[in-house]
Amino acid sequence: MKRQKISLSWKLDFNHVPPHVASHTKMFGSTTQNDSIRSWLFTLAFLLFSHPSFTYSYGSHVHLSRQSIDSCLTNLNVTYPRDPSFHSLSQTFNSRLSYTPAAIVLPSSVQDVERLVTCGAHLKLSVVSRSGGHSYAGYGLGGVDGALVADLSSLKQITSSGDNVVVQTGNTLGEVATYLWDHGRRALPHGTCPKVGTGGHTSYGGYGPYSRMAGLLMDRVVSADVVLANGTSVTASEMSHPDLFWALKGAAPSYGIVTSWTYSTLTAPMISVSFFISLPRYTGGGSFATAFSKYQAFVHTAPRELAMAFAFGGDSKGIGAQLTGNYFGSKSDFINLVSGLVKDLNGSISHADEYSDWMKLLVANGGEQLVTTGPSPPNTFFAKSLVTFDLLDDSSLKRWGDYLVNTAIHADIGWFAQADLYGGAISSDFDASSSSFAHRDAFLVFQFYGSSKDNAPYPSDGMDVINKMLTSLSPNPTAAYPNYIDPTLSDSEWQSQYFGNNMARLREIKASYDPNNVFKFPQSIPVGNMADTGIPTQSMGTRKDSISGTGEDDVPLNPHLHKNSDTCLPETTVTSLTAFPFCLDSFHPFKFDVVPM
Repeated sequence: MKRQKISLSWKLDFNHVPPHVASHTKMFGSTTQNDSIRSWLFTLAFLLFSHPSFTYSYGSHVHLSRQSIDSCLTNLNVTYPRDPSFHSLSQTFNSRLSYTPAAIVLPSSVQDVERLVTCGAHLKLSVVSRSGGHSYAGYGLGGVDGALVADLSSLKQITSSGDNVVVQTGNTLGEVATYLWDHGRRALPHGTCPKVGTGGHTSYGGYGPYSRMAGLLMDRVVSADVVLANGTSVTASEMSHPDLFWALKGAAPSYGIVTSWTYSTLTAPMISVSFFISLPRYTGGGSFATAFSKYQAFVHTAPRELAMAFAFGGDSKGIGAQLTGNYFGSKSDFINLVSGLVKDLNGSISHADEYSDWMKLLVANGGEQLVTTGPSPPNTFFAKSLVTFDLLDDSSLKRWGDYLVNTAIHADIGWFAQADLYGGAISSDFDASSSSFAHRDAFLVFQFYGSSKDNAPYPSDGMDVINKMLTSLSPNPTAAYPNYIDPTLSDSEWQSQYFGNNMARLREIKASYDPNNVFKFPQSIPVGNMADTGIPTQSMGTRKDSISGTGEDDVPLNPHLHKNSDTCLPETTVTSLTAFPFCLDSFHPFKFDVVPM
């Protein structure tokens, strides 16, 4: 474990020195200057360690006894580090990182959330919330040791009123989708992984195949019930607490614990297509760059009915790639739309399945049933993201392709990358000022993801491979997607890349609603200067990196997928791509909108 600095803190009142301490200070009379100095230092040390108000802190967090915390959280469902269930409750989605919260509370009501926030503020503990638990950086467990965690998994109520639905944030995307279909054939735009929670997914965007038709999931929010730092609950909307409402749609975990979202739902699409287009294996950087250039040129003017991602992975034999996504129309219209592109790329349509049942499309996208038991399987990984706003130039694509073919394919990690198409309703139907989401005019959103084999410790050079996968394409990135949270970004980097010009207003609202910084994690919105957070951006928890790890050719898309229902991938093997068993916020076989909660 990384060594950390032990710091001391105390509050002494020298006008009220305890009698037993005062008696000891009389022992140190001295006639020499050196003796006087030694006497003074000894007396000071004795005062520090004897005074009853003395406490110590580990890193930046005051460590409190279980008794101190328990006395404040009376009658709540609390789990502590030495309890039998603590290990399972404190597991990170990203096994590369590990944190030990001071306590994990499982509230069963909004009143329980109010009590735990009040206690956290009183005890000066950082308070964080965990919805689905898929944060890349483990911020739902604090992102550092010693946080008070609100595990919202028991808040499962869903109620509907007309076209609106009120969803408590313990619900997963699959649970919400199932409820909406069963109660009027309704739908929402959201990511494809059924196990992702609604809390963070909504908070930082919430992209999915239907987003180009209906916006991000946050765009469907009409109000939010949130517990504030003072332990009270309010309903934020455009009419009530509008500044807070704006901040919640883009950075909610920094302002409170959202206990429910109210969404405006849509009639589920009547007809849609799930497709998979296979592309050739690329063994040269130039040929890969040419293929990607043709993809981006095509989707740049594509109709909003098309949701398409360019996904690829590499091994020692080159780069295997595919186009995958949905089309919201008939199969014949889809074929007519993409046939020219498929021919130009020398590809083939592996499948294009038409659905008149929205639920069957969601299952096809996610690769598993929408409601299943158990969490998503963990993975040991590191990821970066990039948001672009226009076509990438040929020289950048060639530099990128050369790095992928000459270096990345030989790395001792499994990796993939994916470019998701934004635009459509995301940019045209919702005003940029409607939320604190900073990338309303995004064109492509990339994710670069490297994983150790079989959850082995992450190789020492693995992060460098993924970092260069980004910088070879964009040496000075200006925008990133916060649902693919990256704990290695510097303070200035994450603030500008995630929140852009919205940062100043977000800080002002933070100072208004959480002036004591109760809701705090390494990349939470600061009250004032970044130093005021008291938490370094680089995560302080245990990092499970090592130099181990081996390469492997021709691995299946998902080594766990056969006879394992806890995946988000279809039962297929594509030997040209590397395997990843996760749902994140996009299409199969890779699901990409994981959340920071």
